[in-house]
This record gives sequence, structure tokens and C-alpha cells, in this order.
Amino acid sequence: MKRTNERSSLLLIGHSLLTHLQILCGDDPPTCQLCGLPVSVRHIFVECVGLRDIRTKYFTVCSVAELFQSVDNSIIINIIKEAHCYHQL
Repeated sequence: MKRTNERSSLLLIGHSLLTHLQILCGDDPPTCQLCGLPVSVRHIFVECVGLRDIRTKYFTVCSVAELFQSVDNSIIINIIKEAHCYHQL
């Protein structure tokens, strides 16, 4: 449960290994394997067309702020798991 809360907190502030590891390693920013656009928390939860079906199963929001205000953390984590991103956070 503690690790889940940590991951939710990282997503809330927009930071995770998935989205920021390249800064530490000096690599190119990661791109989404589904659509080729740069990966960000906003991209995963709001923009990616490849994840649209997963998102709409759980919620419809227009912003990351709205997501964290209106969607339970356990649902947010379920989406990350279903998108196969959980262990990259």
C-alpha cells in the first residue's frame, strides 16, 4: 500500500522514472510505444489515443488536475497496471 501511495504521489506531481529517467541518464526523452509521442503523465491519462479505451473504462477527464481531484487513487493505479506502466514508475 505504501508503494502504491508513493506512485500516486509521483504521478500527481508529474514525476516518475518513466517520464524523467532520461534527465538523470542523459538520454533522449521516451516516446510512447503506442503512438510515438513523448511520454508524460498528461499523455498517459489524457492524450494518448492508444490508451483511450483503458481510460474510458474508468473515467473521462480533460486534465491531470481533474483526474486527481475526481478519481480514486486505486483506479489510477489500476489504469497504470493495465497500461503496463506500473513497474516503470
